[in-house]
Amino acid sequence: MDLAVLGLHHVTAVTADVVGNLNFYTGPLGMRLVKKSVNQDDVSAYHLFYA
Repeated sequence: MDLAVLGLHHVTAVTADVVGNLNFYTGPLGMRLVKKSVNQDDVSAYHLFYA
């Protein structure tokens, strides 16, 4: 059985480099930032959600 990937529903990323991460996902990949929160396991990093 051959399955084709038609797209992504969402991507999440944990990062300390918010600007670099945002530039990558919203630039070349063309995704939108839909939510930003502080990472609960490490408050020096952010948990970013893209769609």
